[in-house]
Amino acid sequence: MHEIKTAKMCVLSEVLSPLTHMSGIAGNEAILNTSKVYVNGGVVSTPVISGNAIRHKMVREPGAMFLVEACGLYGKLNVDQANFLFYGGSLTDSAISDNLKKIADMQTLLPLIRLLGGSLTNQVIAGSLLVSQGVMVCRENNGRLQKMMPMELAEGLPALRSCEDFIGGYQYTRGDISKKPELLADDAELPEKSNLMIYAGQSVIPGALFYHEFILQKVSRLEVGAICAALNDWDGVIGGSARIGHGRLSTAVYCDGQNFFGDRLDLKSYEDEYREYTRRNASKIVDWLNDAFSLKAAKMKKAKKPDAGDDIDFFGEAGG
Repeated sequence: MHEIKTAKMCVLSEVLSPLTHMSGIAGNEAILNTSKVYVNGGVVSTPVISGNAIRHKMVREPGAMFLVEACGLYGKLNVDQANFLFYGGSLTDSAISDNLKKIADMQTLLPLIRLLGGSLTNQVIAGSLLVSQGVMVCRENNGRLQKMMPMELAEGLPALRSCEDFIGGYQYTRGDISKKPELLADDAELPEKSNLMIYAGQSVIPGALFYHEFILQKVSRLEVGAICAALNDWDGVIGGSARIGHGRLSTAVYCDGQNFFGDRLDLKSYEDEYREYTRRNASKIVDWLNDAFSLKAAKMKKAKKPDAGDDIDFFGEAGG
C-alpha cells in the first residue's frame, strides 16, 4: 500500500512570448483575462491565467497523451474514451449510479485520473488536485503574494512594478492572394473586395511573471509522479494564438521537501516510477477503459455475434 500524503507544488512561470489568454472581445480588439483586486482603498484589474486553463493545458492534456502513447491507444479510442481522458468526460446516461469497484480499479490503475477526476457515462468521480489561478507578480498583488509564496521565492523576486507595465498589444494583418496575382491562371478573376483583415488585441509582454500552485490532496508517490510527468511533457504554451508564437512560458516548480515522501525530495524518481507503473499496467488500463465506455457495444454484441469472417478491432467490436 502506497503512503498517502498531501503535497504542494509552488510554480513560477515567466512569459517568453506575448501571452494572449483572453476573456473576450471589445469592438475588434481581444481583451486579456483579468481578476479584480482590492488594494490601497481601490479596485484594480490585473492579468490572470485561469486555473481551468492551467489544469487543462499543463496537466490533463499532456497527461492524457502519455496514457494514450504508453497504452498503444493512438487512433484506437472511441469518442467517450477520448472525451474522458482529454476533457474529463460527461454524463450521457439517464440513470445515475455508483459502481464502487469500477472507481476503485480506476484509482489504482490511473493515478492521473485519481488526481483530476472526471465523469463516467453514469457517475461523476471527484479528483484530488486543487489548482490556483496564475497570479501576476506585480505591485498590485504584492500583499497576497507575500501570503501565498514560500519565503524563499518571495525574497528572490525582483522589485515589483505595476501590472500596467506588463500589458502590451499586438496587431496582425491577414492577407489574401491579391498580393501574388502572378500565381493565378490567366482567366482567374480576383474578387472586387479584398479579404485583407486587421486583427489586434492586448497581451502580457515577455518578462512578466505568474505565480500559481498545485495542491495534491491525500495522494501517493504515483499521483505526484503523474503530475511531474505531465508538466515535463507539456509543450510550455498556454493561452490563444500559439500558432503564431504566442503564450510560451518558462516554468519552474518549487517544492517543500517536508510535504513529500521520505527524507529526500526526488521528483524525478516519482515521475520514473509513474511512467514505469503505467507501461506495466497498460493492458489493464485498456481493459478498464473498454469496460467503462463500451456498454452500448457490449449490448450490440449480445444481440449479434460476429461472423467468423468479420474483422475484430482493438476493442473487440465486430467490424466490416
